[in-house]
Amino acid sequence: MHFNIGDKVLFKRNKLKGKILEIKSTYKVIVISTDGFELEVNTNELAKIERYTDNASSYGNNFSSKDSKSKPVISEKRKKKKAKLKIDLHIELLRSNFENMHNSEIIRIQLDECHRRIQQALNSEVSQLEIVHGIGEGILRAKVHLILRGYQLRFYLSKDGGSTEVFF
Repeated sequence: MHFNIGDKVLFKRNKLKGKILEIKSTYKVIVISTDGFELEVNTNELAKIERYTDNASSYGNNFSSKDSKSKPVISEKRKKKKAKLKIDLHIELLRSNFENMHNSEIIRIQLDECHRRIQQALNSEVSQLEIVHGIGEGILRAKVHLILRGYQLRFYLSKDGGSTEVFF
């Protein structure tokens, strides 16, 4: 499907709507979702909302609609995964005696905690993870994003840049 900047779209797998901000290639676009996240998305995960059409059901049965009389069928796996876990990596919350630590030691502690909690989330019924890394110089944020890429997880930076949202 061909998209243009400014097109309104529906996400096929999530109950999200958005608007095309940037076209990276024929297969990748940047979308701003209705909840304010800028997402890089494959075009095959989107359905274009045509002008004068505001009925989501016209795009297939996989979309939920408040106009529909019957409830959509939700798999048991999706029913279970509704919990959200928040991980705050600020060192003062992880260690009480951090004042005399070297920066590299602090980052190692934060990254170890991040790894541990991501593993915990992957082995639980959590569907969303918020990792609070702070704004700062961006060193911790970059390392956290590297970890998330290693797990091949979908993640988005929050509007203020102080946290990262992860969806399973």
